Amino acid sequence: MSYIIAYLPIILAWLLFGVLHSVLASSLIKDRVNLQPVNYRRLYNIISILAVMFIFFMGSTISPEYFLPKGQATKSVGLIIATFGFLLAKLAFKTISFSQFLGIKKEEAPKLITKGIYARMRHPLYTALILGLVGFVIFNPTYTHLVHAICILIYLIIGIHFEEKRLIAHFGKDYKRYKEQTPMLFPTSFR
Repeated sequence: MSYIIAYLPIILAWLLFGVLHSVLASSLIKDRVNLQPVNYRRLYNIISILAVMFIFFMGSTISPEYFLPKGQATKSVGLIIATFGFLLAKLAFKTISFSQFLGIKKEEAPKLITKGIYARMRHPLYTALILGLVGFVIFNPTYTHLVHAICILIYLIIGIHFEEKRLIAHFGKDYKRYKEQTPMLFPTSFR
């Protein structure tokens, strides 16, 4: 029971983050704020980064307890998995603009991207994040890191659902066809 109480503030913080992040990403707020899209994206990213840093800081105040033996084997496996995540993100950013993603550069008109790694999976950046999270948790297998990872994974699954609805609303039949032909997170083949 004391474990639940120790991690409850982190779980609640991630829940609040998920709601805030989703509401700020919705057109409900974007359309009402008097900011250029590029400036809104920058503000959105700054708020998100600061919130995530705060939540991880909250987690750092909990004394680490390990659910796996901490050793060279877990560190190596975790590092390998996280490296695959990093490489996948790098591959995804060859197809989309990292500067636009961060809001550094003005976004072009949205277009459906189905080439490069996006021909193999619809959400390679989410897959990269999942690999990074899993790798990090295996690298340093504390209950706190596990709680962070589970909360983020739950939010990702929910977020993907809503993002796909927005993409269908925006791109219509083209996205539906892409969705039917392309796996969501993990490729089924590497043709």
